Formats: sequence, C-alpha cells, structure tokens
Amino acid sequence: MNIALIFAGGIGSRMSSENLPKQFLEIHGTPLIVHTIQHFQDHPEIDRVAVAILPAWRDRFAHLVSRYELTKVNWIVDGGATGQESRHRAIRAVANECPGDTVVLIHDGVRPLINAQLISDNIRTVRERGAAITCTKGNETIVSASGEQIDDVLPREHLYVAQAPQSTRLSTALEIYDRAVADGDDDSIDTATLLRRYGHELFRVDGPRSNIKITTAEDYYICRAFFDVLERNQIGG
Repeated sequence: MNIALIFAGGIGSRMSSENLPKQFLEIHGTPLIVHTIQHFQDHPEIDRVAVAILPAWRDRFAHLVSRYELTKVNWIVDGGATGQESRHRAIRAVANECPGDTVVLIHDGVRPLINAQLISDNIRTVRERGAAITCTKGNETIVSASGEQIDDVLPREHLYVAQAPQSTRLSTALEIYDRAVADGDDDSIDTATLLRRYGHELFRVDGPRSNIKITTAEDYYICRAFFDVLERNQIGG
C-alpha cells in the first residue's frame, strides 16, 4: 500500500495574504492544496491520501474534497502547532489503520508542481533501497556565515537542496517522530532531518527544479508562471 501524507497546517505568515492561509490561495481558479492533492489522486500507485489541515479550516477543506471529487482522501487530521506535530498526527492516523510496511510519501500541501514520475520514483526507491529524499542539484555557490562574515565557501558539486516528497515505510516514520517527541523535539524542519538523526540511510531521488514550495509571495508568482506555461503547452499540444 502507498499513502500520500500531505501536511497543510501552516498559516502563511510570510505571505502577503493575511486572511487566507496560503494553501487556499488559487491558481487558475483552483486552490493550491487541490492542485497538490490532484497529482496523488490521479496516480495509479497511490491508494489513499491523508491530509493534516488547520482545525479552523477543516470544514472548508472537506468541502473542497467533495467539490473536486478527491476520493482518495481518507483521513482529514487537525494540524498541530508546528509542521512536525502536523506530520506526526497524520502519521499516527494512518498507522491506526495501515500495516507498517506501507510506503508513505510525506509532501507539502503548498508544493503543487510535483509530477507523476517523481511520485513513482519515490515509491520505487523506498521499496528497493530505503528512505527516499527528493532533491534538486544546487546551482548557486553556497557559503556558511556567522552574522555578516562569511566563514566558508562550500564546493557545490556534491550539494543538493532537499525538497519533497520525503518517503519511507510507515513503521519507520512513526518510530522517528515518536522518538523526536520523547527527546523533547517538537519542531524539526523535516522528515529527512529525523531520519538522519536516528540512523536511517537516505537515498536521493532527483526532482525537477520547478517542484518549489510556496512560502513567500514571490514563490506564489513564480509558481503561477509555471502553471501558465503548462497550460499553454497543453493548449498548444
């Protein structure tokens, strides 16, 4: 079994929209969260979808699930105070009903430019090798800095940017998130960080540079431009 675990519990504090959480902003008339889930809805290898959402926006999201016929959405879970807590709650909900060898693809609700090949590659990597971390090659020079002073310039030939999905077996996901809470950590940045901390091997899955997470207003406009290109290509094709 393969489950997409989508977390969309953020309020979009770095976006210019103050009243509407970023996952509900629209591109081409459709909310970002729907664009994201639709990729998993349409993928033949995905069996079900779990979504962690802001409690205050749960009813609105449930309406979108019905309106857009997102029939694979099997769990709607109240998100927590942090991204880690939201992911953990969704993992627990899935673990109550699914076997430990289930593959879970943990993905941002505001990363709507994922594609079918990337989903397939994550599933295959988990089944054949182990934890799969979607990455894109760094194309800028990376430096480390303490305040305004640059400490080091890092060679970029081996540097990648970790994106999502970040995928593993359900039993492993539950283990690392339970351990993090037991260790007093409730705000880790992502699943890859916890997998690495607790000794699991990670395997790179190459993803497209367009697979951006919408965090700022600039990200939103860049994402919208990608959608415009995709729409023109579909019409032209």
